Amino acid sequence: MKPYDIASVRERFRTLSTRANEQLGMFNSESIGIGRYVAGKSPWERHSNGDELLLVTDGEVQVEILDADGTSTIEALTNDTLFVVPKGKWHQLTATDNVNVFYISPSEDGVERTRGHPFDGGDA
Repeated sequence: MKPYDIASVRERFRTLSTRANEQLGMFNSESIGIGRYVAGKSPWERHSNGDELLLVTDGEVQVEILDADGTSTIEALTNDTLFVVPKGKWHQLTATDNVNVFYISPSEDGVERTRGHPFDGGDA
């Protein structure tokens, strides 16, 4: 057991201009942490072993969720917005500026990632 000062992590991340991640601990078998995203797109990913919780703590980001038929939904997330990505859904974050996201994410053994669009053949 260890307490974490989330405010100090957020403050340290504010000065970064590169992608960063700090794992804060585990909740059951899920990873808890804060990710620092910079302008651009994250890889596409999906978790076959559970939902993923995202909470924007600083900044703005769009999350795109793909349905099985290839249609997508885009949600704009701003400070203090919480969003749950459903289990098994491909998703990608797009930031126009730096953003910090607190997350609770399923274990890595159930994650798939690709740079290319998942329905266009994957890595590109």
